[in-house]
Amino acid sequence: MPEIVTIRREQPRFFNEAQLVQNVALGATLIWRFVASHDQASKAACPLPFCFTVLPILFHHVTRAAAVSTLPSSPLAKFVEKFDQKRENLLAIHDLMLAMKALSLRSIQLAAKRDLIAIVPADGVVVPSLKIKLPAARQPEALRPMLRAAEKLGGWCAPHDLAHIANQLRLFF
Repeated sequence: MPEIVTIRREQPRFFNEAQLVQNVALGATLIWRFVASHDQASKAACPLPFCFTVLPILFHHVTRAAAVSTLPSSPLAKFVEKFDQKRENLLAIHDLMLAMKALSLRSIQLAAKRDLIAIVPADGVVVPSLKIKLPAARQPEALRPMLRAAEKLGGWCAPHDLAHIANQLRLFF
C-alpha cells in the first residue's frame, strides 16, 4: 500500500494594524532619525538609553499626536506640558518603554546592521553613521508626521542629560 503524504500548507498570516505599524524596520528608521537629529542639535553623542524612548512615544497615538503637534523649536517641557490635563498618558510612557524594549532593541540592532547608526559600547552612546536626511520622495506620506516627530524628539532631548529626560518624562532607566 502506497504511503499517503499530506502536504501541509502554511496558513496566510493576517496582521493587525499595530503589527503593520509597529515593526522593526520602521522602528530602525525612527531611531536613526532621532539619533541624527540629536547629533545635529548637540555637541555630545546620543546616550543609548534615549533610543528606548523613541518607539513608546511614537507608536502610542496620544503621545505621538502631542509630538506631532509640538513645534520643533519648542523645548521638551512644551511637549511634556501637553499632558498636564491627563498625566496618565505621560506616566504610561515608562510602561510602554518596558513593554516595547524587545522591539526597540531589535530596531536598534537593525539600524546598526544597516549602517544607519553606530553604537559605541565603551561610552554607551549612539551616533548616526548615515548623516543624510531621508528624501521626501522615499518617505511614505502616511509616515512623514512620525518621521518628523522622531527628528523633533531628538532635537528636544539633545540639550539634556539622561537624568533630566528621565525626570521630565517620568522614566526609570
